[in-house]
Amino acid sequence: MSEKNRVNYLFWFLHTLIYIYMRLLGGLRLRGKHKIPRDGGLIIASNHIAAADPFLLGSAIPRELWFMAKKELFKPFLLGRFIAKVNAFPVDRFGFDIEVIKKSISLLKQGRALIMFPEGTRSKDGRIMEGKIGVGMLAYKAGVPIVPAYVANTKRAWWNLFKGKRMKVNFGDVIEADWIKSLPGSKEGYRQITDLLMERIRELQGD
Repeated sequence: MSEKNRVNYLFWFLHTLIYIYMRLLGGLRLRGKHKIPRDGGLIIASNHIAAADPFLLGSAIPRELWFMAKKELFKPFLLGRFIAKVNAFPVDRFGFDIEVIKKSISLLKQGRALIMFPEGTRSKDGRIMEGKIGVGMLAYKAGVPIVPAYVANTKRAWWNLFKGKRMKVNFGDVIEADWIKSLPGSKEGYRQITDLLMERIRELQGD
């Protein structure tokens, strides 16, 4: 079996486990799941409010996913090995990491789906911040579409059942690769892509 077709059983086990948790304790309300392309290179880009967002968001998506994670998480040997097994790879949040860019483009061109948080950090008050142009650059260079996503009530989601809250994951309409590639391959073009993405995420917040 080729690497591309190999099943990551650990990923799918955790995917199922976390999804069950989200439904039973997080009170998950999921919208727009049908808008996610089932194959081909893809970026799913979301707002970010909790450390668990990559896993909670990821379990709502019916595809195997890849994640960027801050490099500090890979320093403890066992934790680093574990998160690498579930398709996370390290990124330096405070510098320009060309290897991460190369790896991300390579994964996308192989037809993988990559989760990104364009704000670059968690929002402390839940407000959606300005997106960084890296997501626009990757989508342009890899020639892949972007699905905007909005998450809410993922912080301490295990209390949702007792607080009467529901975890929300909304997916929006695809930003098509053809439109992305019609823009200039420059900072201005990447900014246009990112600004449209963030506008779509804010629209999902009001749904």
